[in-house]
Amino acid sequence: MLPEYFEFSLPTKLVYGAGIVGNIEKAVAKFGKKRALLVTDAILAEAGPVEKVKNGFKNTGIEIVSIFDNVPPNSTLKTVQECAAQGVANNCDMVIAVGGGSVIDTAKVANLIMKKGGKVQDHMGAYLLDSNESLFPSIIIPTTAGTGSEVTKVAVIADPDNDVKLPFAEEQFLPQLAILDPELTLSLPGKLTASTGMDALVHAIEAYVDKEWSPASDALALHAIKLISDNILIACAKPNDIEARGAMLVGSFLAGVAFSHSMVGMVHAISHALGGVYHIPHGLANALILPEVMEYNLDARLDRFADIAITMGISFPEIITDSQSIIKTGKLDILSKIVKKTELKSLQQVVENSSSAVREFAVKKLDSLGFVDQWVRKNAAYAGIDRIRTLNRQLAFLTGIPLNLKDAGIKDDLAKIDQVADTAMEDGSMLYNPVEPKREDVIEIVKAAYYRKDTPLKVSEDDLKSAAEKSAGEKAMKSVFKDGEQLYDILVGFYELLKGDAELGPALSKTGLCVQFVYKNPSATITIDASGDELKIIAGDFSGSPEVTMTMDADFAHKFWHGKANLVSALTRRLVVAKGNVPKTLKLLPILKPAYRLYPQYLKDKGLADLIMA
Repeated sequence: MLPEYFEFSLPTKLVYGAGIVGNIEKAVAKFGKKRALLVTDAILAEAGPVEKVKNGFKNTGIEIVSIFDNVPPNSTLKTVQECAAQGVANNCDMVIAVGGGSVIDTAKVANLIMKKGGKVQDHMGAYLLDSNESLFPSIIIPTTAGTGSEVTKVAVIADPDNDVKLPFAEEQFLPQLAILDPELTLSLPGKLTASTGMDALVHAIEAYVDKEWSPASDALALHAIKLISDNILIACAKPNDIEARGAMLVGSFLAGVAFSHSMVGMVHAISHALGGVYHIPHGLANALILPEVMEYNLDARLDRFADIAITMGISFPEIITDSQSIIKTGKLDILSKIVKKTELKSLQQVVENSSSAVREFAVKKLDSLGFVDQWVRKNAAYAGIDRIRTLNRQLAFLTGIPLNLKDAGIKDDLAKIDQVADTAMEDGSMLYNPVEPKREDVIEIVKAAYYRKDTPLKVSEDDLKSAAEKSAGEKAMKSVFKDGEQLYDILVGFYELLKGDAELGPALSKTGLCVQFVYKNPSATITIDASGDELKIIAGDFSGSPEVTMTMDADFAHKFWHGKANLVSALTRRLVVAKGNVPKTLKLLPILKPAYRLYPQYLKDKGLADLIMA
């Protein structure tokens, strides 16, 4: 079923890659000469990320003429006003944001004030700018994997005098360029990794179950849920795991695109209120409120919560529609023969009151006991909610994040709960919740999150096993060849091996291609010439005219011959620069597949087993 109407657009260009912030000349060339205001916070200004960004822009037409580094964890109206004033005073005509959600939201609204003038409060609202109005061009570089603000048209700024958070929404808030570099998130502390990651997970879940869902946002939200739920524990336990960090960053981006089209709901409304009244960090508030609101909304979006459970790894019978019922499948299990009908009710009660592990096992086994499909779906969905509660407990074990609102900083025994409820009920996010919210229900949800008695849960080695497997071969990726002499010795010898191979040699000769590889770090040039009667491997200078010249880092070549690098993706990312008949050269890729098995054995035979990637 499709909604009656939906829209989808993504005007922001996004580039992703580990270390890509150091190679952005081509990505930013279209902006020409600009005087940029860089917006960040004090910690990042003193740490590595901002310095890396500054170095990345040195060889571009964009000059960073001013840095505003006074953004607090929850940006305020005063902060935005001061930021905009600094940009105007330095004649800035571009805004660059380097940081988390607070920094990015500050940059968005400051850009608006720099262009339009006036006070921040004058511009609060939604879509006040005409479609033909524009702001200064902006580039956003997130250092947390949570808000997805680099691809959203909204910003939230705190008004501490009135204990509220003010919403701003403009199409023009979408940046012209977003740069996702997981290396910039490596220094993110465990607690922030956990809370910002859960923030992104909430974005994805609410985008999937809210009223304004669409096929496009659904697809993005589900993939975001998978990336985040699969990698958040790894990112917290092994902060230098670049694959997990990258997955979290991309998951946050996908969730941001999803919720910018389908919006968020009750979790965010209550979290905004908790942030305004009690100053609870947004991501942490989201994490604590999420399971309560999922349970509150469950009956209204039962099938969608079941989808979420599947995506997070919960297994149960694949039932898509009412017409594909458990009974109609004809699946019979020995369990159905030994469990008496009189025992079914008590068994059902056991499942309904047990952990996610018990639920999952039972749901797998009870698909043919005669229970209605609705019951199975509901318990599978509940198992998904249990998985969220378990995830929070595991994150508490790894990072020390609190597991209830009392430990999160509410010290007055919820004396302001009425203010929280009123603020939440007035929040625009409530409009999109699948269930019409009631004030008394908001109070009960907040109380449940305040009085919760959950305890941290140890993370097993199995939960983190994939991280070890992913990171095992990464150490061999940096500075593989100590000098040009060693590079020539290894790669020329390998190409000679390919030439003499009974399968690969004739296949390469048959191509008739002359391809020259120009390596950097260390420097070397090797040409494979199949244009004549004999296949030749030439080291160094070549007197002929190569049909294609491919320039790349030597480490990339090492990774490629292990079969662990995507050449097409590398061309797109400018990691490999190709000149000549590239399409013809790409036809070599199927021919070279057997070489991926030969290279590790070749290294072992040369006594270089330490260079083999796992």
